[in-house]
Amino acid sequence: MIKDRDLVKVFSTDTLIVRIRWFLSVLAETKSKATVDTYRRALGIFTLWIDEQGGTMELSQKNLEMFPVYLRTRRKVTVRTVYTYLTALRKFFAFLTKEGMLDNNLAKDLRIDEKPASKGREILTPDEVKRLVEISYEENPIQIRDKAILLCMLLEGLSESDIERANFGDIENTITGKELRIQTKSGPIAIPLDQRTFNAISDYIKVRSWQLKPKDPLFVSHSPHKSNERMTRRNVRSRMRFILDHVKITRVDVSPQSLCYTALYLLITNGTSKEDIRRRFRPFQLFHRIIALKEKGLIDEDY
Repeated sequence: MIKDRDLVKVFSTDTLIVRIRWFLSVLAETKSKATVDTYRRALGIFTLWIDEQGGTMELSQKNLEMFPVYLRTRRKVTVRTVYTYLTALRKFFAFLTKEGMLDNNLAKDLRIDEKPASKGREILTPDEVKRLVEISYEENPIQIRDKAILLCMLLEGLSESDIERANFGDIENTITGKELRIQTKSGPIAIPLDQRTFNAISDYIKVRSWQLKPKDPLFVSHSPHKSNERMTRRNVRSRMRFILDHVKITRVDVSPQSLCYTALYLLITNGTSKEDIRRRFRPFQLFHRIIALKEKGLIDEDY
């Protein structure tokens, strides 16, 4: 435990960097690398903020309350990201308080008044859809994979869990065209694939240099420590969030789930029959997406 003479009254960037490294090293013992990296980014921005004020800041509730204002007005950070950054800051201050370096956690009540939009399922605009469909990447496995996943969600309506469960053997050639068979509790659902989606999946399969078996996952991680492991829903969500940010779609009400909801909206507005739509989605999944579109006034109440 640090003695009273070591209690911090003023933060400087130099001492802050040292304490952040200490905090992150302790955090890494119990948290995932992704969590630690998120906290590192958040606290790095906090350090930069203090540096921009001259490199020092007197610790007070009033001064700390200016940090979320800075994030929203100067850095144009979304509300959801502000919430993430403030969570990291509260954890950091709680750590310093526990270690005896602060009298109390001045960040514990740090909040932002604006609430995040409900569940981030807003429909993408035609321009945003166009930018996503036409996105081009360098030819590497991760980016080729991400483009295929993007089109599976945006054009076919696959969910993150559908992507996670998909196997190589689920891709089938039929008389009517290419299909992806999604396994559900009530049996498989055959989803007709747009040619653009099928081409993107084929491009990805080509860069998987080994011989694939039917039960092999269709989409895998290419990170060094998880190479060839099945992608998880969390992985998919993270990569789709990265793509949305990459094409400058940063609205608070848009999330990776918006891709799936947009897919259903596009199918309806493009004239796909109700019968064909019912065949593409699980009943529970379709019900909630239809309700959401009706609540937004995007489709007729009688649909």
